[in-house]
Amino acid sequence: MNPQKKSMNAPALLSFFCGFVSLSLEILWVRLYGFAMLSTPMAFGFVLMAYLFGIAIGARQGGKVCHDASSHLWLWKKSVAALALSALLTLLIPVIFIWGQNQWWRNPLFDFVLIASVSSVLAYVFPIAHHLGAGAGTGNQGQRFAMVYTSNVMGAALGPLVTGYLLLNSFTLQQVFFGMAFLQLCAVAFFYGSQKLGADKNAVVMGSVSLAAVVLFISVSVDPHAVIQKINSNNQVASHVIENRHGIITIFAADGNKYAKGDDAVYGGNVYDGRTNLSLKKNTNGLHRLLLLAALQPQPKKVLMVGLSIGSWLAVVNGFPGVEHIDVIEINPGYIEAAQAYPVQARAMRDARVNIIIDDARRWLRLNPEKTYDLIVMNTTWHWRANTGFLLSREFLQVIQKHMAPGAVMAFNATGSPDAFYTATHVFEHAYRYENFIYAADFDFRPGKDGDAARKIYSDLKIEAENVFPNPDLIERYLNKRFFSIEQEARIAGRPLEIITDNNGLTEFKYGFPLSRMY
Repeated sequence: MNPQKKSMNAPALLSFFCGFVSLSLEILWVRLYGFAMLSTPMAFGFVLMAYLFGIAIGARQGGKVCHDASSHLWLWKKSVAALALSALLTLLIPVIFIWGQNQWWRNPLFDFVLIASVSSVLAYVFPIAHHLGAGAGTGNQGQRFAMVYTSNVMGAALGPLVTGYLLLNSFTLQQVFFGMAFLQLCAVAFFYGSQKLGADKNAVVMGSVSLAAVVLFISVSVDPHAVIQKINSNNQVASHVIENRHGIITIFAADGNKYAKGDDAVYGGNVYDGRTNLSLKKNTNGLHRLLLLAALQPQPKKVLMVGLSIGSWLAVVNGFPGVEHIDVIEINPGYIEAAQAYPVQARAMRDARVNIIIDDARRWLRLNPEKTYDLIVMNTTWHWRANTGFLLSREFLQVIQKHMAPGAVMAFNATGSPDAFYTATHVFEHAYRYENFIYAADFDFRPGKDGDAARKIYSDLKIEAENVFPNPDLIERYLNKRFFSIEQEARIAGRPLEIITDNNGLTEFKYGFPLSRMY
C-alpha cells in the first residue's frame, strides 16, 4: 500500500469521526437538557447556542495550534489527546450537570459552560484534520481539501440520523452517552496505532482499548435510567421508565406502591401527562371534563382521540353509549407499552372498536380527508411545552374542523391558556370553556348539559360494568358547573387575547413557561 495514500485518508476519517460524534452529542444534550427543562422550547435554542459557541472557541484554538505546529506528528498527538479528553468529558459532564440540579449555585451560565465545553474539544480537532489533510506541501490540495470537508459533512449528517433515529430508539439516553465515550476511546487506539505516534504505541493502544472495555462494562451494569431518575421533576423514583426516539415516559406509583392504588402518575418529557385513575371518587385526573362530552353528544358513533397517554381516557370513552368505532392517533408508541401494566387500560386498547394509529395527527388527518367523526377529543399537553402550539393553532383546529360530521363536538385541554380558547372561537361558531377544557362545534351544545337526558346518560355510564358516577349528588355537582364565554375569559385574562398560529409560537414563547422557575 502506498504510505502517502494511507496518510491522505486518515485526516478525512478523523474529520468524519469528529463530525459524527459532535452532532451525536448535540442530539443527546438536546434530550438531556430538554428533559431537565421540562420539555420547554427554549431548551433546544439554549443547547444550540452553547454548542455553537463551543465550536467557535474550539475551532479557533485548533487553528492556533496548526499555526504553531512543528510537525504533522505533533498535530496527530494533539488530535488524539483531544479525542481522549472528549471521551472523558462525554462521561463526566452529564454527571456534573445532574449533580448540580439542586445546588444553589446552578444557573444558566453554568449550564452554558458545561455544554460549550463538550463541543469545543471536538471542534478543536477539525482545523487540525483540515491542516493534516490539505496543508501546504501535501500535493493535490483541492482534492484533499474537498475530502476533509465532505467527510466532516457526512459525519455531521449521519450523527443525528443514526443517534436520534436508531440508537435512542434501542438504547437509553445514558447508554448512548456511554456508547459515544466508547467510540472515542476506540478512535484514540485506532489513530494512535495507525499513525505510529510513539514508541509506547502498544501500551497506549491497549490502555485505550481496556478503558473502552471498562466503559462498555459499566454501561451494561448500572441502572440504564439512572440519569433520568436523578433529574425527574416528580422528585421520587419512577416505577417505570420508557425511552425511545420519540421521548421519555416516566410513571410514578401512587404512594410508592407499584400499580396498587390505580392512581399512578404519568409524565411525558418530565411534565405531568395524566393519571391512571378511573374513579370519580378520587377524580385526580379530572375525568368529569371528558365525561361531559357524553351529554353534549349523546350518540357518538365515530370518535377520534388525538393523544393516547396511558389510555385512561380511552377506557372512559369506550363506555360512552352508541360508540361503534374509535380512532386513536398517538405519536409515541411508548404509551402503548406503558399501558400494558394497567388491566383496564390494556383491555380498552384491545377493544375491537378501537384502532390505534402511530403517526403525527396532522399528517394522518391530511392523508385521510374522507374520515369524519361525531366526537373528537384532543388529549393536549401543557400549552407551554415545545411544539404544543401546533396542536392549539388556528391551522390545526381548521384541519380538525374538516373531519367533524354534522352535529359533531370537539374538545381539548387548554391547560389554562386563554389564547387557546380565543383561537377556538375564531375557527368554530360556538366555543366555550368548562374548567380548563374548551368545547367547540358549529351549533350551541350547551343545553345538552342541563336537561334530564344528561342526568340519565350520566347515571347509565359504565367502565367495564361499573357505574362511573357512584351517586346522584356527584352527577349534580359536575352538571351544575357552568360554561364560560370568551367575553368572560377576556375579562379574567386582563389583556388582549391573541390567535395562536403555526408560525407565532404564542403559547410557547410569548406566554410560555418562565425560565426563572426552572432554576
